[in-house]
Amino acid sequence: MPDRELMQAAACLPPQLREVLRRWEGAEHPACEEIRLRAGCPMTVVTPQGEIPTKTRPLTVPQIQDTIDRACDYSAHTFAANISQGYLTLPGGHRIGICGDAVWDGGAIKSFRSISSVNIRIARQIHGAASEQMVQTICQNKMLRSTLIYSPPRFGKTTLLRDLIFRLSEMGYRIGVADERAELAALYRGQPQFQIGLHTDVITGCPKAEAAMMLVKTMSPDAVVLDEITSERDVQAVLYCSRCGAAVFASAHASGLADFQIRPLYRSVWESQAFSLYYEIRRDRTVQLRKENKEEAAC
Repeated sequence: MPDRELMQAAACLPPQLREVLRRWEGAEHPACEEIRLRAGCPMTVVTPQGEIPTKTRPLTVPQIQDTIDRACDYSAHTFAANISQGYLTLPGGHRIGICGDAVWDGGAIKSFRSISSVNIRIARQIHGAASEQMVQTICQNKMLRSTLIYSPPRFGKTTLLRDLIFRLSEMGYRIGVADERAELAALYRGQPQFQIGLHTDVITGCPKAEAAMMLVKTMSPDAVVLDEITSERDVQAVLYCSRCGAAVFASAHASGLADFQIRPLYRSVWESQAFSLYYEIRRDRTVQLRKENKEEAAC
């Protein structure tokens, strides 16, 4: 049987491409991570072992556009805001990244004249990604401790954060999720596509910094979650939330703790001790506690 998540993600593909994946012997392997379509190239599938070409003819721009049309239920205007940011969220939490001939207006991408390549990222919820020991360390004396997770791209930071959201929410903690690009909860028409727990509230569709601060002001969360600190505004949101009595859970791109410490963007985060715990996801996907601040950041 083909992998269920793979075929769910492939539902937006034209029928002939879906059939190739259905027959592809690698489809039974649960580690398939992405489906890549590029104009002029055969469809490829990304696995931990690399990017593997499938036996398809070189794809055309109309075929790639057909994929986007299917993903939008042939109502592209409904998803115009997401497309302008280069992505679409699919049922099941899968995501399409978009590249092509962009329309640049007023200092921002407004749309795409044509789409030349897409990346369908296959989403998987992995219960148990956060170990029991990690959860107990975070919930010291029933108080949540702010935690940063870092690694290079595609090591599983979002998957780990998502499992922490679910575990902590099911334990009774109120969790506010600033899900700017719909990666953690993957709201699709208002419905989370992942299990995120009974006590979780989500804001999506706006910058994560603004969403995080709004959650603190309106939802009284025990913790606020941001996926990927990428701007100075995100840093300020982390500091704001931590000083308002909410724990903060976030992720960052870094190859190691030393790399994190020397990056200018993260310097104020490190010096403020806004995070009590620093976890590194290693190349073998194991999670290691690398730094623990004994004195908690002031709230």
